[in-house]
Amino acid sequence: MIPAEPYRDNMEHILAELKRLDLLIRRAVLIARQSHSSDTLDEFRGLVISDENVNRLLSEVDFLGDFWKLDAELRKYIGRLDDELERRQAEIHARMAASAREDVRLGLAHLASIFDLSPAEVDVLLIALAPEVEPRYETLFAYLQNDVTRKRPSLDLCLNLICRSVHEKIQARQLFSPDAALFAFRLLELREESYDRRPTHLRHFLKMDDTVARYLLEHQPEGTASGRLIVPGSGIEDLQSSAATRQELGTLADVLKRNGITQAVLQFWGPNDAPLLEAAEAFAYAIGKTVLYTDLSKLDVDPGNLEALIRDASLWDNLLVVNRGRPDGEGKAGRTAGAEEKILAQAAKSNLALVMLSSDEQFGIVSGPMQLWRLQIDGPDYENRHRAWREALNGMLPDSAIDRLADLFSFSGSRVEQAVGLARARATLRDSSNPTIALPDVLAAGRDLTAPNIQRFATPIEPKNGWDDLVLPPEEMKQLRAVAGRLQNRNTVHRTWEFGAKMSRGRGLGVLFTGSTGSGKTMAAEVLALELSLRLFQIDLASVVSKYIGETESHLDLIFREAELSQSLLFFDEADALFGKRTEISDAHDHYANIEVNYLLQRIEQYQGVVVLATNFQENIDEAFLRRLHCVVKFPFPDELAREQIWRRQFPAKAPVGKDVDFAFLAKQFKLSGGNIRNAALEAAFLAAEEAGSKTAGTKALHAEACITMDHVIEAIRHEYQKQGKLVMKTDLGRYWRAS
Repeated sequence: MIPAEPYRDNMEHILAELKRLDLLIRRAVLIARQSHSSDTLDEFRGLVISDENVNRLLSEVDFLGDFWKLDAELRKYIGRLDDELERRQAEIHARMAASAREDVRLGLAHLASIFDLSPAEVDVLLIALAPEVEPRYETLFAYLQNDVTRKRPSLDLCLNLICRSVHEKIQARQLFSPDAALFAFRLLELREESYDRRPTHLRHFLKMDDTVARYLLEHQPEGTASGRLIVPGSGIEDLQSSAATRQELGTLADVLKRNGITQAVLQFWGPNDAPLLEAAEAFAYAIGKTVLYTDLSKLDVDPGNLEALIRDASLWDNLLVVNRGRPDGEGKAGRTAGAEEKILAQAAKSNLALVMLSSDEQFGIVSGPMQLWRLQIDGPDYENRHRAWREALNGMLPDSAIDRLADLFSFSGSRVEQAVGLARARATLRDSSNPTIALPDVLAAGRDLTAPNIQRFATPIEPKNGWDDLVLPPEEMKQLRAVAGRLQNRNTVHRTWEFGAKMSRGRGLGVLFTGSTGSGKTMAAEVLALELSLRLFQIDLASVVSKYIGETESHLDLIFREAELSQSLLFFDEADALFGKRTEISDAHDHYANIEVNYLLQRIEQYQGVVVLATNFQENIDEAFLRRLHCVVKFPFPDELAREQIWRRQFPAKAPVGKDVDFAFLAKQFKLSGGNIRNAALEAAFLAAEEAGSKTAGTKALHAEACITMDHVIEAIRHEYQKQGKLVMKTDLGRYWRAS
């Protein structure tokens, strides 16, 4: 006996199976022609139901078995076809065995193996695949179904093709139950004709999922409805993470390659999403797999995606990577927990290796034979970040700038290159003839790439005020400059001088601004953000604090985490409402309020960025917070000299300020805070513009005639006093009093 030759490739096997299907179709056509020979003229088959057809159906004693009754001549011919089918089936099996010995990948065989499909189920798959390969199968299916509009194979047609008797046909219906392998893993879909609403089960037609068809025809997709396909490009040794992370990942890859990677659940956890996915890709590269990546929230929205996800990962032999996300909304944790439980159960049934990415160490329950491995993934360390910035900038910025960039942004190599590209675009827009990258370009690009997801809880503020706009006593100004210097020199102190090696807590900055309303606290936060090239977000306490237990902590965790990723300055105005003193526990409300305060104490210690708390009443701040703050800056109510400086700085150089505006008099006579002075100056400008507009016509004339006079300023101050419930007295105005 001549040994069977292996198939050259997958497509040769598919074509051989389809030729076998052709014999099944020829057999069914012959039987159908005998069964319907007296129905009607051939040219009207499928369009007309004749009287003869109805009479024949009514006269049959064996209504169900009539289709299978063959005359002697046809039975003989069908027998020869059956012999040929058996011969071809035996030849296909022999060549498949030879292909397995030669390690020739056969997609249909692999699919049947991983989903444990019976020979009958494989035949059903081939029937559904046929129209995807050759449209002429649609004509044959329409003929066999006696309906020119039904071009897809129905369940009834499939049963007629693969069965030999009515008893086989009834038993084979279980192949199409919802929990059968063909549908449980979404290999096939049941569809209805557009005109046939609520058809019987047998009249539903089959549609092969596009992903399965592409798999069988060897067209690997870049992504599917269930997830995104990622082909890793580098291994663990190239991963820009800490040495400890690389070593543990390498050890884990070696262990799983020796012991087998099925039945394994790997939890990679850490605060940043990007390093987690990069670690999963590097791990997949080490074990020789591609990655199928999805987010757990997608499975929550459409649970049907879960079966498709398991199917696709099994088909393509992917490492299944699922991002658990972060429960930053009310009830989200409870909703995604169900999806997580289902995917763990499905992975156990499918012998898949599963990687779950999560922001914390908490994890669901893994039952059965699944082995759980947990690994903390560190982001790129300072040395890796510094090297990436130096290589990407290639001498465009000095070493001191690279030190600062590596300290500020926890970017990996690809993200660094993206930031430099964006900075180059900024420089080109600024000066296309000489697009030289400056440090502010790179800082702005870094901030753009880390746009935080906290605007639900915070108001972004674009810093406009610098040191020259801020009026404070020398000692307080010195404190603020020291705060800025602390961050600017953080790398030198923590890394070069190795003070950071002795610190077990966060390396961020916590500052308290205390003083009355309008004394300059918000402006000082702007000055710091502008000096340090940070985003500035003023936290909206009303949206942060929730009546639901645990929601406030969840919101705060999101705020701090996103701020760390985006290098933002967090500004908590009226902070005593959130950071207030803990109280004696008299009921459950006190208990949970104290939990929130305790959580904040821990989170501020871990924070790596800059947080500024502002309050009018320092005595209301919990003492534990004060111990954890690096600096407390008191903003005094401005004295006469400070008020005069504030008045003068409120009017821009182009403002038409009259010579009669007496700043010294205003500072002496009206004890206003900086915020009140700012409001009054702006109000005076609008009063002057309104007066000039009533006297002139046209913008140019208004510009020429408008002038901000002392009368306008006095009127604006009067409005400020009215808001405070005060009156401007004649004695306050002195020589500027006007009888009106």
